[in-house]
Amino acid sequence: MTITDQQTWRRSEREMRLTAIVADAGIASSEALLSLLATLYRDRPDDFAHAQRVAHVAVRIATELGMPERDIAHLERAAWSHDLGKLVIPERTDATVDSVTRADLERWTEQLVAACDILEAAPALRPAAAIVLASRECVDGSGFPRHLEGDAIPLGARILHVADTYDALQELCAAFAMPPDSVNVELVRHAGSRFDAAVVEAWLRLVDEQSMHSHTRPGDPAGSIV
Repeated sequence: MTITDQQTWRRSEREMRLTAIVADAGIASSEALLSLLATLYRDRPDDFAHAQRVAHVAVRIATELGMPERDIAHLERAAWSHDLGKLVIPERTDATVDSVTRADLERWTEQLVAACDILEAAPALRPAAAIVLASRECVDGSGFPRHLEGDAIPLGARILHVADTYDALQELCAAFAMPPDSVNVELVRHAGSRFDAAVVEAWLRLVDEQSMHSHTRPGDPAGSIV
């Protein structure tokens, strides 16, 4: 068995194990899902914290856009679960923003598909699975895995893309001592191409509202709505 064959076998084994766990858990509520995820991420607390922050931002945006409560619940579950595929296919430890390769894109696609397959094991999580699968699509069609465009991308996925990117960029800004408002500048720069402009605008309204109430700049930690 080659190294590649061994890696593929291990991935399949991990995915089958997680799929069985989700199926056997009989998840029918958000509380049950969150409890299961807390167990699965027990050794990865930073990843679990990231998922919770992303969910909080996504729910705030969805509420601002007037999304129905049932759809918000599906979105929240998707946000909590969007990185499940990384438990099957780990990230490259040497990856950098400036060195994205075709292999990286293939890995990210496989992670999304794995997360979707795992979530679909529970009927109550199938709407969340569809959101996760489309959460790296871009409104201009440059995303993956299906190169969907505009409204062909579920609204929940468009919201999740912004929320996930926001939190990831927040961490980068902290790591490289960049101005906190650089995150929102980056979201605006890609509004209408990578991101749904209406979703970005909704997020900025929330930031401005919080900034006005707290008398701090939108990017300042004290004025964060997260």
